[in-house]
Amino acid sequence: MAMDDLNAPPPTSLSSESSPGPDKQSRWRRLRDWGSRQWIAIRPGREARRGAVWGTLAAAAVCVIIGGLYIQTGFGYFFDFVFCILFAAIFIPLVALLVVLLLSIARKLPRYATGIIIGSSTIVMALWGPPELGAAMAIGIGLSTGILGATIATFFWSNFSQAALSKKIVVALLFVFALAGNVYFIWLFAHEGSMDKLITWKPSADSMHAKLAAPDPSAPGPFHVLTLFYGVGNDIRRPEYGSSVAIKTRTVDSSDFFKDFEGWKRWSRKKYWGFDIDKLPLNARVWYPEGPGPFPLALIVHGNHNMANFSDAGYAYLGELLASRGIILASIDENFLNSGLFHDPPKQQAVRGWMLLEHLKLWREWNQAEGNPFHGKVDMSRIALMGHSRGGEAAATAAAFNHMKYAPEDANIKFDYDFSIRAVVAIAPADGQYKPAGQPRWIQDVSYLTLQGAHDMDVSSFDGSRQWDHIRYTQPGPWFKAEIYAYRANHGQFNTEWGRDDAGKPLGWLLNLKPLMPGEDQRRISKTYISAFLEATLKDHREYLPLFEDWRVARAWLPDTLYFNRYQGASYVSLASFDEDADLTTTTAPGGHIDGENLSIWNEGTIPWRNGDRGYNGVFLGWNRAKDAPAATYAITLPAGSASNWHLGPGSTIELSIAPLDEDVPLPGKKKDDEKEKKKKDKEDKSKKKERESPDFTIELVTTDGVTASAPVSQFISIPPPFKEKFTKLAVMDDAAYNQDWEAVFQSVRAPLSAFRSADNSRQFDPGKLSAVRLKFDRTPMYKICISGIGFGRQ
Repeated sequence: MAMDDLNAPPPTSLSSESSPGPDKQSRWRRLRDWGSRQWIAIRPGREARRGAVWGTLAAAAVCVIIGGLYIQTGFGYFFDFVFCILFAAIFIPLVALLVVLLLSIARKLPRYATGIIIGSSTIVMALWGPPELGAAMAIGIGLSTGILGATIATFFWSNFSQAALSKKIVVALLFVFALAGNVYFIWLFAHEGSMDKLITWKPSADSMHAKLAAPDPSAPGPFHVLTLFYGVGNDIRRPEYGSSVAIKTRTVDSSDFFKDFEGWKRWSRKKYWGFDIDKLPLNARVWYPEGPGPFPLALIVHGNHNMANFSDAGYAYLGELLASRGIILASIDENFLNSGLFHDPPKQQAVRGWMLLEHLKLWREWNQAEGNPFHGKVDMSRIALMGHSRGGEAAATAAAFNHMKYAPEDANIKFDYDFSIRAVVAIAPADGQYKPAGQPRWIQDVSYLTLQGAHDMDVSSFDGSRQWDHIRYTQPGPWFKAEIYAYRANHGQFNTEWGRDDAGKPLGWLLNLKPLMPGEDQRRISKTYISAFLEATLKDHREYLPLFEDWRVARAWLPDTLYFNRYQGASYVSLASFDEDADLTTTTAPGGHIDGENLSIWNEGTIPWRNGDRGYNGVFLGWNRAKDAPAATYAITLPAGSASNWHLGPGSTIELSIAPLDEDVPLPGKKKDDEKEKKKKDKEDKSKKKERESPDFTIELVTTDGVTASAPVSQFISIPPPFKEKFTKLAVMDDAAYNQDWEAVFQSVRAPLSAFRSADNSRQFDPGKLSAVRLKFDRTPMYKICISGIGFGRQ
């Protein structure tokens, strides 16, 4: 081959149609040149870069100030501010250096300016915690402040008056956009939120039962209240637990629970508190009635909060009330187990409960010790344990540990307690953070009360309801369990130190606080129910039991809001709990049988929560009754002879635990896929969707001699529709963090058998001959419900 052949252009097979001609090349060149001229005219100069740097640095500086105010390491504001300033002063240059190195390779962007902008934006991201939220905030705040700084710098430090008209327009538009963005963020953080999604349903006036004929349990009692502090007496953080304590106590060694707690986390905690895990103090503040006693004893323990923001003083309102009514209350200090110093102590959930029992050992000793202020004044046969948040789980853990001989995870930790714990109260409790030996925490033969706010933005699912289902009674007794779910109540306002913000700053600025009831109102709920509960369980004032069976009898004492309440006594006998097997037709009581007719939905499965599930089953029933169609029914045939075996009579009750669900139901025989278009339309028009009504249906009781007696559910209780909540100011945050705007919460329906009447007046209904229970869905056209249990109790 000749050399000329090598230098010649390669042959091509492209036609003239596949290769741009001179005219097309000219048009592309002209378009490119025009774009270049426009970019040269409007591109930011050095002054814009400087402005963007100062804008994002300003955003980072504000975040440093916020961090200094709210990080709360516990070492004081000076330390917090110095820490945040040093962190930013080191972090921003490090990020800037990293960006410089990366851009030195890319050589596309101004290196130092870009580095500082990214470093400042990273500080913004770090302030907001969760990476997804932090990244979004860094982008939003970084862009709005950076562009605002760039445009202001362009206005004042460039030859802006001589700039091209296109640049003036672009800069002006960017300035307006950035200013609007900054104003939006200020407004977003400052305003309280909205009342969106709140339901307006109210029980009808004629459905409200007569008020309870008993003294208001939230009113102060006749006793003069005294207070004191007890503790080790050498606390370096809180003077109330220093040398002035009225009773000096010992420390306890928790090392066996914290075998894996080592390194800088343990070291920093020891430096802060002045003691290690082998010397945890037994500290508490006490409110007690003046008089000889003996008085019942209640302990209450706070939950997880920043350890530098001490929580044990937040229950003084309960201490003053209960002591005035003749009950000793000790608010236990476990702040040293809380989060702080940039970590959460591992495995502290079990220790929280164990320490309550160690406090009870002190009280037992004091009650027997001559010269002690509490000698002979404590009725150790009447004890209640109470807690809030993680403290609510701790109270249940202590009740479970109380009769054990060893710690479930380590037999080297020996227990010797066996106190007479009659009652447990859990306020917005956590559940499942600690599982003894990996198992659900079962407690038996103790009364249990749990309170929860529907607008709880911390423990957003009703965790205490799961513990409610893990309370069992092995013998007849005075015990009962109850739960109260209050609309427009949050997590923190049950403690006066925690308040309306369930997330802490700055995350709390994004919470929707407007729907919340005032703190005094919310604490009226806890005062009323806790006081009445302890009156009933520790002082045998059983006249308060109707308050737990039906909240409506206490409406004069409670804030004007909506409630779900569930109740079950020790005499309850289960007919169906839907957890025994996978067969839809079997009952928990052996020998029973279940049938359903005309139901659109009938299945058993795990009961859902807002996030996840409860870990046990219920039955899901849905009906949609077309005009003139027969009503759907769900019928349970009792095992042969059960009415006699269970001693059913006029004093018995049939009891159902029902949760209304915010879900549409197709017509019988139609698949859900047939409703796709309708669901799509409903979703598009969600704001106009009609609020759900109260579910109602008829309970029919059938006897062996063919008598059928009936009564509507609404005769006994008004079941509220699902409570709707908007937790944050941003819908995208609600969807990401809280999953849905309602959850399944149970309402007890307790119907006395004596209230049922036969349609045939010539034949009398005899509860002792009961053979079947039939739910007839004839009163509400369409609904879906979940039933967690059907059984019988006593009035």
